[in-house]
Amino acid sequence: MGGLGNQMFQYAAARAIANRNGIPLFLDDHSGFVRDTVYKRTYELGKFPIQAQIANFESKIQYLAEKIIEKVIGAHKSSLNNRFLWTVLEENQLRYIDEISKYKITKNTLMHGYWQTEKYFEDIKELIALELMPLEPAESKFLEYGQMMDSCNSISLGVRLFEEVPGGSKEGVGGLTDISFFNESAKKLSKELVDPQFFVFCTTNSVELEKLQLPGQVHLITHDNGFHGTLERLWLYTKCKNHIIANSSFYWWGAWLSEQKNPNSKIIASPNFSNKDTIPSRWLSRLD
Repeated sequence: MGGLGNQMFQYAAARAIANRNGIPLFLDDHSGFVRDTVYKRTYELGKFPIQAQIANFESKIQYLAEKIIEKVIGAHKSSLNNRFLWTVLEENQLRYIDEISKYKITKNTLMHGYWQTEKYFEDIKELIALELMPLEPAESKFLEYGQMMDSCNSISLGVRLFEEVPGGSKEGVGGLTDISFFNESAKKLSKELVDPQFFVFCTTNSVELEKLQLPGQVHLITHDNGFHGTLERLWLYTKCKNHIIANSSFYWWGAWLSEQKNPNSKIIASPNFSNKDTIPSRWLSRLD
């Protein structure tokens, strides 16, 4: 469910559990999108070399049956919920749940949640990086900017304005990361890097971006400037060497995948992520 970044977290957490238990993983590419009439998200992991099968009709019926049970007896209060024929692993709090990682599977198991922390898959992070690294795009514009990022002290700014959120409400996603956060973070990184160049990722050339005060050359990577394609943009994001990210799972994955190739990456993440375990301890989440 959700967009590409959320789907990547869900896959990574489930892949790790399946790997530890030595069992196959099945992905439901349908049920989580049926009611997504506002954002109209769709399954997007099909172009990655992931190790999972698409769930069959029987498995999807189990998910539907579980939803009916929930309506009858109420929502899950525990992270581990045993039924007669299956078990449900539920993200019942927005923190890392240790018992989920340690769970030993003995029967069909359904997972439901966002699982937005690398703690669920730290033990197989090399494998996850291999399976979720986007392929190089064919479009010359992306390749040109990728080479540019390789050749300089590149810093990405992942700016999310939440213009797609109905009614403009941003409370459910941690709140808007103010432009001042990007300005202060850029100032901090510019003291550590020689002649940095800034690559601003955003959906549109919003007037909000005019508030950016960046100490170096600036490039706008937006739909308005011809940078279309979710996977293509994610690939380009991984080409940057350093990152300043808003509370977005898409930008989180761009920075994390980049870090797997460049362990010395400097990453500053907005403290507005809903799950406080989302930001790895080695990243900066505040500037004090």
